[in-house]
Amino acid sequence: MSEPQLLVLNRADLERLELTWDEIIDVLDDAFLQKSRGLVQNPPKPKVVPREDAFVNAMPAYLGGSDGLGIKWVSGHEQNSAKGLPYIFGSLLMNDADTGRPLALVDGGWVTEMRTPGASGVTMRHVPGSPTRVGIVGCGVQGRRHLEVTLAVHPGIEEVVAFDHRMENVQEVFDLADGRRTTFVSSPEETLEGVDIAITCITRALEPKLDAANTSADALLLPVDYDDAMAAPAFSGASIYVVDDHDQYAAVAARGHYFQGLPEPTAELADVVSGGVSVPEHGRRMFLNMGIAMDDIALGQLVLARAEERGVGQRVAFP
Repeated sequence: MSEPQLLVLNRADLERLELTWDEIIDVLDDAFLQKSRGLVQNPPKPKVVPREDAFVNAMPAYLGGSDGLGIKWVSGHEQNSAKGLPYIFGSLLMNDADTGRPLALVDGGWVTEMRTPGASGVTMRHVPGSPTRVGIVGCGVQGRRHLEVTLAVHPGIEEVVAFDHRMENVQEVFDLADGRRTTFVSSPEETLEGVDIAITCITRALEPKLDAANTSADALLLPVDYDDAMAAPAFSGASIYVVDDHDQYAAVAARGHYFQGLPEPTAELADVVSGGVSVPEHGRRMFLNMGIAMDDIALGQLVLARAEERGVGQRVAFP
């Protein structure tokens, strides 16, 4: 029997795989379809708080339709920016579902960076409309990646409106606009004026929060930051309110910080992907994707397949 090996993939390895947004959205779309069929085990993620402005989550999942098994251990430390470090660090461990043997250790920071907008891309695919104006509040890593995925799904976007406290962050977003009209505004509220897609990616709660009443009447609302940026009326006034997982939503709400005073979600994203729930063509559509472990495992499977195909990564004897 050959010696067991663990494939290690760092960020440079992952970038060499040259995964496209269409490929990432495809595997996530399939994961939500599996979820709609009862084939996914995705328990709410337990959380520990090692510092007042930090979190660390454990995120296991099993996708029965594609036989994907793994766990992500991911942290977010607000003070990292002052230290010149990324806000998010993470490690994704993929396992053989048949034996439990560890197969790969993957940079979970990159996985989080890509699967989060990937889930937003799934949402955009299933929400009717032809948006031409997108507004982004918070132009860090997620703001940039969300513009990329928005343009991949909706190449007809004509204008990008953005706000961030750091002008250099806004410029990095505008650099991705590929010749489209770009507009810098001086406040989060102005960012949402008349937009067809409103994306918020902040790491500290806004005060006051945004009611999103100034977007276009049929806008898609994507609060990547839970309800740190958008106020309760933005949720209660929506024609549909969808989350990626009811159990995860309830677990977060039970901690007493997020989602307080918000209406109950109308449906899960899996219901929309499967066609079980139709998204209204009119009214503001609210989709709150918290980021669930099955997204990480689905992307992990795609990563492992491509790495094997291209011979990318380092193999070490383990265990």
